[in-house]
Amino acid sequence: MSQTLTNQHDAAQPAAAPGGTTRKLPRTAQRAVVVGASSGMGAAIVARLADAGHAVAGLDLASATWPRDSRAVHRGAVDVTDADSVEEAMAEAARELGGLEIVVNCAGILGPVEPTLETTQATFQRIVGLNLGGAFAVTRAALARLVPAGYGRIVHIASIAGKEGNPQMAAYSASKAGVIGMVKAIGKEYAASGVTVNAIAPASIETPLIAGMTEERQAVQRSLIPVGRFGTVAEVAALVAYITSPDASFTTGFVYDLSGGRADY
Repeated sequence: MSQTLTNQHDAAQPAAAPGGTTRKLPRTAQRAVVVGASSGMGAAIVARLADAGHAVAGLDLASATWPRDSRAVHRGAVDVTDADSVEEAMAEAARELGGLEIVVNCAGILGPVEPTLETTQATFQRIVGLNLGGAFAVTRAALARLVPAGYGRIVHIASIAGKEGNPQMAAYSASKAGVIGMVKAIGKEYAASGVTVNAIAPASIETPLIAGMTEERQAVQRSLIPVGRFGTVAEVAALVAYITSPDASFTTGFVYDLSGGRADY
């Protein structure tokens, strides 16, 4: 299923841009691609953006099971470890939507929770390749479309582990720290382009992963969060909705804390 919206720049009011030129500001309704959209945070973000009036395309693995009530107007297969796959999926989604203003990347894996001495080099490379390499591939494909248009919003789901480093999760922590560094660098690089590049660093969020933990393990994870509870996918989606809005035009290269007070920087 596809849906095409009028180009956001056609009938909006012009605004001054660097160098004295003018560019068009987007209307409220935008076109969005969510990567890792079939479940968890990704599915919640699709629903929230759709509720805001956006046309949303969802991308995920070819083997993904999509919810019956998914609000994605286009569903595509993608392997974020393959840059060609990302480019093809992004191009197809943009064609189906009739344009693109928003890209949200939720693709990632946790990997095994185990001592570093038991973590193989292959495991480390697989996790970093998917979480960080995939984020880079998504960013490049997004920038190629958004920068020429002079407007866009890119958001990555990082993690509190990328700030603090989680014991027995060296590969995951390193991959998310890399996403944070990448966002800071690219956000600065394209700050004057009209395209913002930001990230969210959640602590533990209520997902099937948390539900599958023992009560004892859940208690340990909860004890690390000052507000005393896990976050929700709805809270993640609400923050994404703001970051991707035209109102969030003066923040780029930034990592938004969504950790219930756990983050200390």
